Amino acid sequence: MADRRDGLRSLRRRTRGGDEAELAYPAHWEADIALRDGSAAHLRPIRPTDADALQDFHQRQSEQSRYLRFFAPMPKISPRDLARFTRVDHVDRVAFIVLVGEDIIAVGRYDRVSPHTAEVAFNVSDSRQGTGLASVLLEHLVAAARERDINEFTAEVLPQNAKMIKVFTETGFDVARRLDDGVVMVSFRIDPTARSLAVMAEREHRAESRSMARLLDPRSVLLIGVSSREDSAGGRFLTALEDSGYSGTVHLVSREALELRGHRTWARVADVPGTVDLAVIALRPEACLDAIEECAEIGVRSVVIPAEGFSDSDEGRTLQRELVARVRLHGMRLLGPGSLGFLRTGEDPISLSLSPRMPRPGNAALAGQSSALSAMLLAGTDARGIGLREFVGVGNRADVSLNDTLQHWEDDDEVGVIGLALESMGNPRKFTRIARRLTRSTPLVVLRPPGSESHRPPGHDVRTSTLPRRALDQVLESAGVVQTRGVDHLLDVVDALGRQGIPLGRRVGLLSNTAALGASLRGAADQAGLEVVADNHSVPLSPDVRLIQRAFTSMAAPGNVDLVIAGILDPLSGDAVEVLRQMAIVARNSEVVLLVCLVSSTERFDVVHQAVRADGSLPPVHATPFAVARAAAGMLAAALRPQVDDEAPAHREDVDRATALSVVERWRAGVGAADGALGTDDTRALLAAYGIDLLPSQQITDVEDALARAAQIGYPVALKSTDPVLRHRADLGGVRLEIPDAVQLRHAVEAMRRDLAFSSAPLEVQAMAPTGVPMVVRSVEDPSLGPVVSLSVAGDATDLLDDIAYAIPPFSESGAAQLVDAPASAVKLRGTRGLPPADREALADLVVRIGLLAEDVPELAFLELYPVLVSQHGLTVVSARAQLAPAPNRTDSARRTLSGPPGA
Repeated sequence: MADRRDGLRSLRRRTRGGDEAELAYPAHWEADIALRDGSAAHLRPIRPTDADALQDFHQRQSEQSRYLRFFAPMPKISPRDLARFTRVDHVDRVAFIVLVGEDIIAVGRYDRVSPHTAEVAFNVSDSRQGTGLASVLLEHLVAAARERDINEFTAEVLPQNAKMIKVFTETGFDVARRLDDGVVMVSFRIDPTARSLAVMAEREHRAESRSMARLLDPRSVLLIGVSSREDSAGGRFLTALEDSGYSGTVHLVSREALELRGHRTWARVADVPGTVDLAVIALRPEACLDAIEECAEIGVRSVVIPAEGFSDSDEGRTLQRELVARVRLHGMRLLGPGSLGFLRTGEDPISLSLSPRMPRPGNAALAGQSSALSAMLLAGTDARGIGLREFVGVGNRADVSLNDTLQHWEDDDEVGVIGLALESMGNPRKFTRIARRLTRSTPLVVLRPPGSESHRPPGHDVRTSTLPRRALDQVLESAGVVQTRGVDHLLDVVDALGRQGIPLGRRVGLLSNTAALGASLRGAADQAGLEVVADNHSVPLSPDVRLIQRAFTSMAAPGNVDLVIAGILDPLSGDAVEVLRQMAIVARNSEVVLLVCLVSSTERFDVVHQAVRADGSLPPVHATPFAVARAAAGMLAAALRPQVDDEAPAHREDVDRATALSVVERWRAGVGAADGALGTDDTRALLAAYGIDLLPSQQITDVEDALARAAQIGYPVALKSTDPVLRHRADLGGVRLEIPDAVQLRHAVEAMRRDLAFSSAPLEVQAMAPTGVPMVVRSVEDPSLGPVVSLSVAGDATDLLDDIAYAIPPFSESGAAQLVDAPASAVKLRGTRGLPPADREALADLVVRIGLLAEDVPELAFLELYPVLVSQHGLTVVSARAQLAPAPNRTDSARRTLSGPPGA
């Protein structure tokens, strides 16, 4: 307890900087937030300069709201209270305000009343009550309080304040209430629970989905920058809007003429009458900032910016950040810059895009980032005749991101498959969290284009990952995402799933009318990893439709296969389209998915392709065995989604988070290495707080000290160098094992000092561990992914072959078990070549505990347990290294934020 108090006192000293008038400002607590009504707002810690705005907010409140907050009429805040409310230390007293423009619309605060308890209170503008502001404020206060070693909130609420009582009871925390002297006393622990996280995710989903619905379904549209030239960006947006059959109101701002294409124009945005839901700003980049201000003045809710010039220079990137800040200052959402726009088919169509034509209506939803990638998606959609429900081009994703589109499409019953073309991921943890939920019902197909791990596309304000590319690939796979390697691959899989749905299983049948084509199909299927259970390549080469139909019926009818790949060498006679149509009928009746590889002349293939393009009931047709097998593999990956771990995170009763935080607080207070490396004692204490025992070891100064330490530990012992390079390398002379007595230990110390004279690192004596399979377990706080746990079998071969498994905590019991089995070399744990199986359950328990530690202590920049010897019964952590760093502003923490600056 004393250590924790000392750490907090040190933090307050550093916060104040020795002067009460100069308080350190926790900028990482700032965030843009989405509200329940679909609007956006800015949340930040209060400042002394907010005194006038806070007074104005207070006086705008109704008498009832003021009474419910302060238990008194209080028409005006006194100067003394105003100073107390706005001058906080960000440790014992924390306050957040929510702003739209320059106006405060909500205030939330806590005041510490005991070492681990704080009293919390809120005040929400009368006009904004019911938009979820109090719930968002509570989430941010909880996150700040946990940083300050507070684990319980209390509140005093008047019984008639039913809305505030509901805010507390619907948080998902275990809330206790009691009536005391006419006041409801509320108290609850603020440690995240499965229910509280689920409540937060649902509220986040609802707010962001409504925000996207408001953007993508406008009742009135304003086009700014339209000219008489049809090839201008504004002119093309107008053409697309007219051709799509949009039924809402259209306003044009142009200085060229009083009328364009039958639409009246306005010279200024301020002159536009009525309500405007969405504005398309087709202006040069430097003119967009003023246009945003003009749109805000007439109440525009969302904007689309197609301009590309925000990524060409440092000035352009600064301009983009300012653009986002202004949009969110006014509670708006932004699609772009560099956006190709969006479109929707169906009963209420709209196209505010640079697409040359409207696609065929269907159940697929597509989103891309850059305009080039979006254009490729739309061209490929048109070429295949993919039935599209909606398309969104997010451009530089400066505000609206692909995560927002997923939140929106999850609520659309008309969407049957989703395809995303990625160039960067601003919040991968949030993406995988949404994907894990969404893919339970809707397949999600993703393109991750090739590139280095540190690559940042122009205009994309994102954090780069320090982990290898395959780490994110594994994380996406664990969320049920179907990964593809190119735009054609993505669209082939989306087309197949959109036309025929997800296969019922993974059994594949191959059908062909020549042995040579059958062999090619089998080779492509094997290369794609397909599970072929039936292979018939003896269908007669004939134009007779009945022969192919009969063979297909024979393969599909018994229910022995889930997906059939039919390879047809066209005899160049007969009706190839009719063959496909008849096979499609059999496939639907047999609940079998059908893909076709047609080898034919260019003219015949084009005829078939055009028929498939126009008729959504026909199966996809490919020209090569490789392409059809690749599409089949994507469909089957979607069918494997039920294997994704959906269990609740595991919990361990013996975790002592307070002790772990005391280690962090000692480091914050300046105790320990300057680079954050923890000493052995602190590392041991940190691990012990999460139920992880470290094998006893003692550093030695000389031979006599070694003998004394070994006598305490007990023989046999190991002698090791503490040099990071040598400590695990017996082949380099850094380790001596199974030393049986004092005589041998004396010889070993003298020999190691002589052999390692080039190293100044001290030696250590350690107890011998039981034999077992050596493993390495690491945790890294990645700038992009947050905490990532990796696991591998120890050894040079593992590192050279990159046979390492990665996953994001927290883990369920089955999720931890899956990580243990993920490396190819983990087969050693199951027992091979006469060796008994290792205790995989004990290793999975260790993974769970490391995951909890990594989640709870964001300051843990790096942790390595190496080696972990997994025996037949139990395991031993032989050695550990830990390094701390200032807590990062995680991209997906226990508080809701919108992507991009300043929450990036």
